[in-house]
Amino acid sequence: MKQCLFNWFFISLLAWASSAFANDSVDIGCLRLQLLLDASLTPDVVEQQWGSGESSSERFAVLELFGCKGELLDRMVLDAPLARLDPVALRGTMTPTYLVSVDLTAAAGSYSGPLTIPVELVHRHLKRVYARTENKRLEPINLALTGKAAWKKIARQEADELYAVRCQPKDGGFVTSYFRYYTTRNGWKVRAHSKPGLWESDGEFPEARYFR
Repeated sequence: MKQCLFNWFFISLLAWASSAFANDSVDIGCLRLQLLLDASLTPDVVEQQWGSGESSSERFAVLELFGCKGELLDRMVLDAPLARLDPVALRGTMTPTYLVSVDLTAAAGSYSGPLTIPVELVHRHLKRVYARTENKRLEPINLALTGKAAWKKIARQEADELYAVRCQPKDGGFVTSYFRYYTTRNGWKVRAHSKPGLWESDGEFPEARYFR
């Protein structure tokens, strides 16, 4: 039974690889991190369809990590067919960490759009990055870009920080939340606070003082 399951999984991998397009990749020493999209989603098509709320494929993108001999070490199925991999690693992290974006844009509405997540390499495996809040809870880092949310990578002296802003309706009005993600020797941490008021992404990104 186990052998049958293994054979089925291996055949599925071959079928996916034969109909996939290596959209982005990055070498990490002798390892390789690679983003696979459906073969119909060439870079030009991704550029055309990104943020439109439509995709010519229904097959979700896959992030794969290969070893020094070309062997598959790990794979992460993403949440949409359209995806992008930033080949520039975040600075100041304890393990190699890369930003991966998936297009979650809906056909209508101001609360959907591309979502960017940091993915780290831990012991030759792919892991979502979590940040510890001020009350010691662990939360995934989700960087949304919508009509009422945006984010930026901020370069500090020896490390990158991530600033995110999000506006949501509350009690008949709006509240805007500010998040600052930063690295420490004990992993990622986040500082967050909220203020009444409306913010929309077609305006100026908030000044740095809002994230302190």
